[in-house]
Amino acid sequence: MTNSTVTREKRRFRWPRVTLSEEKYRWIGRGVLVLAPLLAFTLVEYLNYNDPWRDFSPIQIGLNLIWYYLLELIFYFARGRRVSAAKWGLGIAWGFGLANHYLISFRGRTLFPGDFLTLGTAVNVAGNYDYTLDRMQLLSLLILVLALLALFLLPREERIPFAWRRFLPPVGIAGAVLAVFFGTGFVESQGIEPSMWTTRGNGLFLNFTVCLKYMRVEQPEGYSQRALEQLTDGTASDGGSATVADPDGMTRPVNVIVIMNESFSDLTVLPGVETNRDAMPFLRSLRENTIKGYAYSSVFGGTTANSEYEFLTGNTTAYLPAGTVPYQMYVSDGDPSLVGQMKALGYTAIAAHPYRSSGWNRPSVYGKLGFDQVYFEGDFQNRTYMRGDARTGYVTDQCDYENLIRLYEEKKSGEPLFFFNVTMQNHSGYQMAWDNLPREVWLTGELEGRFQTVNQYLSLVYQSDQALKTLIGYFSQVEEPTMILFFGDHQPQVATNFYTDVLGENPDAALAQKKQMVPFFLWANYDIPEAEGVELSLNYLSALLMDTANLPMTGYQKYLLELWQTVPVLNTVGVGDGRGGWYGAGEALPADLEEAAQGYQMLLYNNIFDKSHRLDPFFRLTTEEPA
Repeated sequence: MTNSTVTREKRRFRWPRVTLSEEKYRWIGRGVLVLAPLLAFTLVEYLNYNDPWRDFSPIQIGLNLIWYYLLELIFYFARGRRVSAAKWGLGIAWGFGLANHYLISFRGRTLFPGDFLTLGTAVNVAGNYDYTLDRMQLLSLLILVLALLALFLLPREERIPFAWRRFLPPVGIAGAVLAVFFGTGFVESQGIEPSMWTTRGNGLFLNFTVCLKYMRVEQPEGYSQRALEQLTDGTASDGGSATVADPDGMTRPVNVIVIMNESFSDLTVLPGVETNRDAMPFLRSLRENTIKGYAYSSVFGGTTANSEYEFLTGNTTAYLPAGTVPYQMYVSDGDPSLVGQMKALGYTAIAAHPYRSSGWNRPSVYGKLGFDQVYFEGDFQNRTYMRGDARTGYVTDQCDYENLIRLYEEKKSGEPLFFFNVTMQNHSGYQMAWDNLPREVWLTGELEGRFQTVNQYLSLVYQSDQALKTLIGYFSQVEEPTMILFFGDHQPQVATNFYTDVLGENPDAALAQKKQMVPFFLWANYDIPEAEGVELSLNYLSALLMDTANLPMTGYQKYLLELWQTVPVLNTVGVGDGRGGWYGAGEALPADLEEAAQGYQMLLYNNIFDKSHRLDPFFRLTTEEPA
C-alpha cells in the first residue's frame, strides 16, 4: 500500500456507531421493526393534516397499520436486515404522504392506484407547480431525517440469510390479511368507502388500498341480456347522411367543431365570488343560433381525459372505480364513440391538442377511436405562449384557434369535417409568471386581494373569451354550414383554501356540485333553435350535439336524451333531478331516479366491460361497421 493510499484511508470520514452486545442489538432491532411503522403512520397522516390518534377509530388505525407493517416486511425480505427495512419503510411511506399532500394541493383530490398509470402525464406538467414546503411538511421532514439518522448510527447488522422456515409465518399472516381485505366484505361492513377529496377518516394507506379493492367492477344487479333488450326495446339507431338544409333549401354537409377548453369555468357560480368585470363577456353575449348553459363535470382540478371520455362516448365515469382513467384502462380498438359515428357518416375526423403527445395515453386512444389525423404541440404552426416560453408556458387559445382555422381551410370544399380540439392555455398551476398575460380580471368584495392564483386564472379566462370571439367571428362568415360546441373540462384547482372558504369544509350535495359546473354552448352559422339556462352532465353533451345538428343518432344517444329528462345530472359527485333535488354519491335515490340510474349502469357495463356480448346495433349507427 502506498503512502498516499494510507493518507486517504486516514482522512476518510467514518460515522460513529453505537457499540452494543448481540443480545441488546437483537432486541433493539425487534423494537425498531415494531415502532418504525407507528412513526411512519403518524408522520404521513400529520403531513396530510390528520390527527390519526384522535380522529381515527381503532379499526381505522389497525387497517392502516397493516399496510405499513407489510411494507416493512417486504423490505425485510429484500434487505435481510431489520434496521434497513425500517429505514426503507419510513422513507417510502413518507414519500407517499408527500405525493398525496401535493396531489390534494394541486388537483384537489387524493392519490389513487390509477395515478401510477398516468405518471407520464404528471411529469409533463410537474415543473409548473409551486413545491414550497409548508410548516407541517418541514416538521415531518425534520422528524424523518432525525429518525433515519438515529437508525443509521446503530451498528450495521449481518444480513439474515433467506430461509422459508423463518419467513413462512409472516408470509402466511400477510396472505391471510390480504385474503380478508380483498376477498371478503369485511371492509364494507365497517362502512369504509373510497374518499376522493381527502384522506380524513380513512387515512392515506387505507384509502389507497380501499380504492384498489374497488377497482374491480362487479356486474350490476339484475344484469342480463333480457334486461338489456328491455332497456333498448324500441330505441333503434339511425342511418342517413351528414347534411343540413340551408336558407336556400339546399342540403349540404354540416361541419362539426368541438372545443374542450382546458379549465374553462365561471367561478361566479360559487357563493360570494365577485369580480371587477365579467371574465367572459363575449360568451355571455351569444344569443342568436345558440344553445347554452352549464355542464356538470365528473372531475375537478385535473384528469381532463375523463371529461374527454365522457363526451366522446356518452359513458359516465360515475360507475367506474374511484380515481380510474378510462383512457388508460378501458378503451379498445373500435369501441363505439362519436369519432366512429362521424366517420361512418363520411366525416374526416381530426383531433388536435397543443401540448405533448405523452399526456393521458392520447396517441394510442385517438388511434383506437379512429381519428384520421392527430396533431400535438410540435405540429402547431407559429406557436405563441402565455405565462412563459415554449419550455415553461402553454400555447395560447388564440394560436390554437388560428391553427384550427388553417386546418379547416386546407380541407376540400364540401368535405364534412369533425374537429375535436382540446386546448391548453388555462392549465394549472396558477403560481406561474404573468408573461404575455395582462391583468384584466380580479376578485372583489370580501375575497379581494386574498387569492392571486384565482386572479391569474380569471385573467386567463378573459383571454380565452377574447380568442373565442375571433373564432366565432371567422366561422360566422364561412359559407359551409358549421356547428361549434364549446365547453370546459373542469373547474381549476387554484388555491387550496379558496373552495373551502366559499363552499365550507363539508358542503352538501347541492353546493358540492357547484365545483363541477362548467359553461357550454352550441352555436351554428345557420338557423338552429335557441335556448339558455340548459343544464346537463357531460355524458349527455354529444347526444345533444347530434340532435341539435339534426344528424343521424345511435340508439344509445336517443336513450341518453330520454335519460336526461329524468336524471339531468349524473356524475361522480352525485345526481341532480332537475327539480332542485340533489343527492350525493352513494346516497339513496327516489324510486324513479334509482330505476333510471340502474338501467344506465347496465348499459355501461355492457358497453365497457361485456364487450363480447355488446349490443353493437344499439351503440352504433346502422351504417357503422363493428370493429
